[in-house]
Amino acid sequence: MASRLVSRHKRTRDMERVGKRARSDVDMISSLPDCLIHVIMSFLTAQEAVQTCVLSKRWEKLWTTLPFLDFDMSKFDCDPDGNDRINGKFERFLDFVSMTLLNRETSDMHKFHVSFSGKMRRSSKHAMFVRSWIGYTLKQNPQVFKFDPDVQGNVVKRLLPVGVFTCASLVDVSISRTFPPVGNIKVINLPALKRLYLRFIHLDQAFVEMIFCGCPVLEILHLKDCCGRYSTINSQSLKYLTVETCVPNLKDIEIELYNTPNLLSFCYTDGYSDENVVDDLSKMLLKMPSLACASININRRIGWSADSKNSILIGLSTVQNLALSGYMIKDLLAYELPNCLEFSNLKDLSVECLCLSCHFNLLASFLNHCPNLEKLFLRHIGFRCEHGEEVHVNQESLKIAPFKGGRLKTVDVQFYRDDKSVLLVLKCLQDITENSGARIIMTSLGNYPYRRGNRFNSRWAGKGSKLYFNDYINNCPYF
Repeated sequence: MASRLVSRHKRTRDMERVGKRARSDVDMISSLPDCLIHVIMSFLTAQEAVQTCVLSKRWEKLWTTLPFLDFDMSKFDCDPDGNDRINGKFERFLDFVSMTLLNRETSDMHKFHVSFSGKMRRSSKHAMFVRSWIGYTLKQNPQVFKFDPDVQGNVVKRLLPVGVFTCASLVDVSISRTFPPVGNIKVINLPALKRLYLRFIHLDQAFVEMIFCGCPVLEILHLKDCCGRYSTINSQSLKYLTVETCVPNLKDIEIELYNTPNLLSFCYTDGYSDENVVDDLSKMLLKMPSLACASININRRIGWSADSKNSILIGLSTVQNLALSGYMIKDLLAYELPNCLEFSNLKDLSVECLCLSCHFNLLASFLNHCPNLEKLFLRHIGFRCEHGEEVHVNQESLKIAPFKGGRLKTVDVQFYRDDKSVLLVLKCLQDITENSGARIIMTSLGNYPYRRGNRFNSRWAGKGSKLYFNDYINNCPYF
């Protein structure tokens, strides 16, 4: 009886081993339906997706119906030996895109992204090829369209056909560096467009008005490195607005937001700031009553006028998430804190590029205007007041009152290892957060990128390491 049980157990174990071996030999991915395999292939570039045709007969034609096409010349590999010249690579990339689209089966396309750089002559056939790509794509009902050519010469104006602005299926459009003359665009009709990203584009008031008239459900508008003159942004559907390093200044962009009741987020990064940026920015913020999230980054030095009645902080007093960075932070807090309103809704605050060893009292005063703050993020806490100037601790700035808010949970500090002021700043942070019992987490960013050597020896804090405050005190040899 016992021998029968042993032999039966052996047979069962052998069958299990055979079953496992058989299952390991089965290609489970190839058994998936085409729609799921296409999702997996969407993480590949177009070149990698085409190369999957050699895996098996099941994969031979899958790429021809792929609805996600990502043509990125920077990731294009046309010479395994790495000896191909840039111009040769450009020519082969254009041929590859043309042949891929030519052999593709007619089916709806979800995403089309093309990015390339090279030299195009005015009389070359390159522009004709590019326009044919886009013309074919627009007929396949695309939802996401991203076009980023980096070419020189007037030919760049002839790369993008005006049909892009009348494609009813587009939901997300990103256009960089190339644009048809604004006068050639007679109408914009994008009824499904929700996100628009424009970079290195010349804009005028007529074109901006056509955007909002022809895009009734537009929610996200991102303008980066754009130039031109436009005075109004009027939209019932706009929720997220980003103006990043654009020319001209805010004095030429008088944004009227009375008819944008749904605007929730505003991000501004200055391009060429001047003395009027404070007044202009404060006027804009006052016209955003529903604003919940704001990011203000002004890196160029500007002056605050003592006679100015406008205040950036007053316009930001209703937000729930706030990020402040750049050279303007010290002046902003110094001039506007005396008349600052209470940030009763603020829960998440990020402050970057403020030298806390010199101006910690400004941060502490601002925190006392934020009674419901839950998370504080600090970066570049030893930021220099001038380029190349060493930080000198201001003892008067360290005489601060404890933070009154009792809801602060986390203080996240990112610092450089050679920052001599970090110990003193962290002592002050512990003092002002004593009532709230907040946890202080520190992340080392490595050595300061603009300083040679490692003057602050903190061998325990490698790049990206995180420690709590007590661990920092126990492990630092200088405390």
